[in-house]
Amino acid sequence: MNFAKALVVWAGQLLVCGSVHAALPAADCVASHAQAHAEAASQPASAPEAASAQQQFAACALQRYGASAASRVEACGNDLASLPVILLYRVDGLTRSQALADLQREGALSDGSEYAQRAPAMLSFAYQGAAAAKGQGAAWIERRVVEWTDLCLAGRLRFSKPR
Repeated sequence: MNFAKALVVWAGQLLVCGSVHAALPAADCVASHAQAHAEAASQPASAPEAASAQQQFAACALQRYGASAASRVEACGNDLASLPVILLYRVDGLTRSQALADLQREGALSDGSEYAQRAPAMLSFAYQGAAAAKGQGAAWIERRVVEWTDLCLAGRLRFSKPR
C-alpha cells in the first residue's frame, strides 16, 4: 500500500470509527485534520485542500496547546501523514526489526530529512505497549496517533540531533 493511499484509508477509518481518544486535547486537532483530508480526497487533487488541513490543524493546536506549541505545530502536523504508515507495520504483525529493515531498504532513514530524524522515534513509539487486538487496527492507530500528537504538541518528545 503506498503512502498516500494508506493516509486516505486511515483518515477514512478515523471518521468511520468516530471515537477519537477525546481525553487528550489533540483529539479534536487530529480529527479536523483527518476530516479535511478526507474531504479533499473526494475532490480533484489540489494544494489548497492540503493547506487547509494543515491550517485547521495549526489553529486547533494553538488553541488547545497555546503559543508555546507554535514551534512544534508544523512537525507535529507532518507526523499525521507518516505516523499511521509506521503504525501499520505493527498492525500488520511485523516485528520492530522487520519494520526497521523495511524503512532502511526504502532509504527513508538515510536522507537527512526531518522524517529520517523522527521516524526512529515513531517506530519506537509504535512498538511500545500492547499491539492492536484482532480486527481493531484502525481504532488502535487512531488512539496512537492522538497520543503521539498530544506528546508532540506538548513538547514531550525528544529526538536525537543529527550528527
